[in-house]
Amino acid sequence: MNALRLVMPLGLVLVLSLAAFGASAASPPANVPTWSVGQAVGYGTSLDLTSLVDTYVLNQIRSNPTAFNITSINALNFTGSFDSWSYEKVTQKTDTYYVLSSQSAEGIKFHLDVNATMNNLPVPGAYAGTRSAYGVCLPPTIPMAARAVAVTVDASALTTTSGTTRQQVTNLAYMTETLNATVQASVAVSAYNLPSSSTNQTTCVETVAYESPSFTLTVDTWNQLRMLFQPAWDFFNFPISDNKTWWANTTATMGATLSGTINVQGLSSQDQKAFFDNLTKAFQSAGLAVTGLDHFPIDLAKITISAGLTNIVQNGVVQDYPTPLHQSFRAISSAQTLSDGSIHPVYLITSSQYQCPPAGGTLSLPVDYAAVYAPDFPAQNAGMIVGYQLLVCVGTTNLPGFELKNIAPSDAQNKIGQTESNYNPFPPAPGNTIVDFFVATPYRGFLILAVVVVAAVAFLFVRRRGRRMAPSMPPPAPPPGTP
Repeated sequence: MNALRLVMPLGLVLVLSLAAFGASAASPPANVPTWSVGQAVGYGTSLDLTSLVDTYVLNQIRSNPTAFNITSINALNFTGSFDSWSYEKVTQKTDTYYVLSSQSAEGIKFHLDVNATMNNLPVPGAYAGTRSAYGVCLPPTIPMAARAVAVTVDASALTTTSGTTRQQVTNLAYMTETLNATVQASVAVSAYNLPSSSTNQTTCVETVAYESPSFTLTVDTWNQLRMLFQPAWDFFNFPISDNKTWWANTTATMGATLSGTINVQGLSSQDQKAFFDNLTKAFQSAGLAVTGLDHFPIDLAKITISAGLTNIVQNGVVQDYPTPLHQSFRAISSAQTLSDGSIHPVYLITSSQYQCPPAGGTLSLPVDYAAVYAPDFPAQNAGMIVGYQLLVCVGTTNLPGFELKNIAPSDAQNKIGQTESNYNPFPPAPGNTIVDFFVATPYRGFLILAVVVVAAVAFLFVRRRGRRMAPSMPPPAPPPGTP
C-alpha cells in the first residue's frame, strides 16, 4: 500500500460512481503475513465520465432547466474519461523490513460545451448603493434580465508516481516512504457574456459588466516527497478481525522538493495582478510571507514561504516538518472476487467513525474510504492490500461506490503505460520515422544494423578461414594436346 495515497482525499468519487456490490462474508482472523520478493498486486479503474455526467447531471438540467435559472438550452454536452491504475511489488526483504515498490498513473480528460439563455442575470451599468447609519456601503438593488451565456472547456491531465515504502517484517508497520510524482495538465477555457461586478467603497457604487474571457492553464511539475514515521506507523494492527477497532499513532516527518512550472495565458495584466495580490493577502492573513508568487509562469523551484524567521519552503524545498498522526481504524469483514477469478475473504480497513447502520439512529448517509486487505492473496499467508473503495451505507448494507478493483499485476503495468500515453496533455512531436528508427530508444535500427554487420563479418571470416585451412592441391593437368 502507498501510505501517501491512503491519506490523499478522493472527494470526486461521490460524483463519479455508485455501483452495486456482492454480499459480505465472514473472514477468519488475519495474522501477520510473510512476504516474498517478487510478489505483486495491481488495481485500478476506468470510468466513462460521459455517461455518468450525462445521467446524473446534464439530464437533471435538461428535465428541469428552470430550477437552474435557465430559460432555453442551445447546447449542453459533456464527454470525458478517467483512468487510475497502480502496481505494487515486493522488491527487497531484510531481517527487519520489506521494500514495497510502486507505480501509478491517473488521467482525466473532458470536453464541456454549454450555450444557454439564463434568467435573472444583472443588467450592466453603474448602481449607487446607500450608506447605513454607521457609514457602511449597502449594496444597491440591481435589475435582472435574461441573457445568453456560453462556456467551452477542454481539459486533459496526467499524474504519474513511482516510489518505495519500507515496512517492518514483524507487523507491516510503515517506516519510511518516498515518492516521485509528475503532474501535467492542460486546460483551455473560452467563455462568452459572463457577468462580473466591482464595488467602489468610496463612492458606494457597484458596477456590473459582461466579459468574454479566454485563457489556458498549463501545469508541468515533477516533485519528490518523503515521509518518515517515528515510531513505525502500525496501520494494520495484526491480528485483524471483524469489527475490530484500533488506534495507529505516530509522528510523520514530511518534506518535499518541488520543481516545474504552472502557467496561465490569456489573462489581462489587471486580472493577473489581482490574482497574485489576493494570493499574497491570503498568505499574509495566515501569518506567512511568500516570494516567487507574483507572476506567471510560476516556477515552483523559486518559491519561498516563511513564518517569521523560519522558512517553511525555501526555493521549492519543503523543509522536513513533524506532524502528529492519530488515526482510529475499523476492520469490516467481507469477500471479493479477485484477479485470479476466485472469491477471497477480505477486510475493509476504514475509519472507526464509519458504521453501518449509523450509530445513534442518525439520518446522515455514512460515507468513507477503505483499503481492501486480502489475507490469502496473492498467496496463502502472504496477504497484501489489493485495492481501494468508497464505502456507502444504505440501510444496513455497505455499498461500495468508486472502486480501485484488483487486477493482474501484468495488466496493471500495461494499463499504466496506456494511461500515460492516452492522457498526456503534451504528447511528443512526431519525428522522422526513418531517423527515429535508428536514434530513438530502443534503437532498433542500430541493433538490426549491428546484427547485419556482425553476420557479414562473421561470414567473411569463416570464408577466409575456410580457405586458409583447405588442404593444398596440385593444379589440374593441362588438357590433352596442350604444349
